[in-house]
Amino acid sequence: MEKSPWTMERVPGEVNLALGRAGEGPDPLVCLHGITAQHRAFNGLARNLVPAHSLAAVDLRGRGGSDKPDSGYGLDAHASDVIRILDHLGLESAVLVGHSMGGFVALQTALRHPNRVRAIVLLDGGWPRIERSSEDISDEEKREAEEMKEGLARAFSRLDTVFESPDDYLNFWFPGQSLTMDDLPPDLAGYYLYDLGKIEGGYQPKGSSKAANEDSPWVSSRAPTAEEMSAVRCPVALVRPSEGFFPGSEPLISAESLAAMKEALDIRSDTPLESANHYSMLFGEPARKTARAIEDFLQHAG
Repeated sequence: MEKSPWTMERVPGEVNLALGRAGEGPDPLVCLHGITAQHRAFNGLARNLVPAHSLAAVDLRGRGGSDKPDSGYGLDAHASDVIRILDHLGLESAVLVGHSMGGFVALQTALRHPNRVRAIVLLDGGWPRIERSSEDISDEEKREAEEMKEGLARAFSRLDTVFESPDDYLNFWFPGQSLTMDDLPPDLAGYYLYDLGKIEGGYQPKGSSKAANEDSPWVSSRAPTAEEMSAVRCPVALVRPSEGFFPGSEPLISAESLAAMKEALDIRSDTPLESANHYSMLFGEPARKTARAIEDFLQHAG
């Protein structure tokens, strides 16, 4: 197994946070992961962006090596944690890179603390909340919502499951393929290995189901609408894969949501990723393309 690109440290506070540092630059990109993930979701970006850029990637509260309180989650709590991270790093402001729920956290931070966020990179996250009655939602939108619900339910289901071994955990993600960690690219194997904690009787994902279940309704029912999102004043880059949670599924950012985002936000860069989904966009060749999109954005965003 290759050496991890991350050096770990702690961000102290009422809820202590685990923070991974990759690279040595003084102005790291602050990376925020998805609802059941942890900072090693950004292994592929670290491989492709360091040393030109440094990264500081947090385990959000309730995930990875961070503390896991019984309650106290939601986008406001995570936004406050982001400010603690900036203070810990000695940064007056930063570029936030958010994948999935991390994109919503980045936008919430920019809305609550506009002077602390210079720019945002949304990686398949941060679409606006649409307030409409069920009668006004099209059949296609209902199908997309059902696919999203199915994808989240699968990710959530592993959090309280005990697996016999790390390879047994891979069978959850890649059923019937009999994969071992040695079969995976190092960045992906490193993500799955860090995701697990050793407990009596086997291995269990480190993410807290309480955290995920408290955060989920925040994202679905309290995240900003397009009108509220228009108060975000910093430049934004968007990277969006062609598929949703599953191969062949519709993208999570619908055409309607994309149009609303472009109307509400100062989107300077919009990069579609063909033949990639919500998860695979962070690893392998899609991660290289995502990193190039981030570099181009940073070069031109000012």
